[in-house]
Amino acid sequence: MSDRILKNINKIPVRTWRWLGVNDLSIDSKIPEIKPYNKGILQDTYEEELKVIHVNKDNTNLRIFDGLNYEGISKEATDQVKNHYNTGVFIQTYEDKKNLEPIFIEYSMDKESPVVIDDNVIIAEENSEITVVFKYDSNSNEKYFHNGLTRIYGKKGSIINLIKIQNISDSSIHLDANAAELEEDATINYVSVELGGIHSITNYKADLKGYRSSTNLYSIYLGDKERNIDINYLINHYGKETRSSIETRGALLDKSNKIFRGTLDFKKGSSKSKGQEEEYAVLLSPNVRNRSVPILLCTEDDVEGQHAASAGKIDENKLFYLMSRGLSEKEAKKLIIEAAFNPILNRIPLEKVKNEISESVRRKLTDD
Repeated sequence: MSDRILKNINKIPVRTWRWLGVNDLSIDSKIPEIKPYNKGILQDTYEEELKVIHVNKDNTNLRIFDGLNYEGISKEATDQVKNHYNTGVFIQTYEDKKNLEPIFIEYSMDKESPVVIDDNVIIAEENSEITVVFKYDSNSNEKYFHNGLTRIYGKKGSIINLIKIQNISDSSIHLDANAAELEEDATINYVSVELGGIHSITNYKADLKGYRSSTNLYSIYLGDKERNIDINYLINHYGKETRSSIETRGALLDKSNKIFRGTLDFKKGSSKSKGQEEEYAVLLSPNVRNRSVPILLCTEDDVEGQHAASAGKIDENKLFYLMSRGLSEKEAKKLIIEAAFNPILNRIPLEKVKNEISESVRRKLTDD
């Protein structure tokens, strides 16, 4: 498999000064051989509530994405998924059906299944609602490879809640691309939790085509050891009165590195649309590297856009208060980070999964 998949990936929508090192990313690593993935990924049966099947090239419903112009993390990475996927799901709701129970899909990697190339599709019919939780993990500290693509289409009045949790081994590579297209009054709420991998590369693009369509993005990341976190979010406002929101919170410790790119693009014709983005990073070590690039693009006059990115150490007053109550410095810092993450973690509907994330965060924050 061509190692071009890992070269010049996750490109910023509008290039800036090369010396900043944020235009794209290249990873010096080999692509492993793609082997069959034979594990079960669905944690329940949903036949009566909606259509859930393993993805296949013969599914004619995929034609709905023919007009979706999405390169993903890179054209090579996206082509690998489309042409060589070894697992994936196709999910389609029924019109006017509210699916209250979350669909839980787990991709677990081990010695027998070290590579996951997943092609996932979610189609929400008119006035339907669905919640889908994807979990990527591994059962040992071997080196694994994940490259995933999730395409989402929300028809008129639909609501899609998409949650993705990644906690694979510290030596693994994680590539995850997500593309959404929304019709009138459709909404996608996307939650991303990035905890594992030596390289964690995520990409999300939403095209707000319909009148009053919207997307809300909530994400957290935790960088420890020498972890490399690379994030690229792009929201395209096409329709009138569309709404977008990006809220990202993270913590960096040890020698970890993070690049955040968040772009709100107000296209011609998107009058009276509003968008906002905010990213905040807590720096817990002098050896981390933190870079953030919030971008506003606009070719329409009557719109509102706000963006902000900030980084700094833990508030000394909060730290002093907690330590004066008997907590050690390490315990106090852990509590403050957990408190910052909790509003986003509370959006995860599965209590067991949420507890696993909290435990992993605590462990990473307390390990020396």
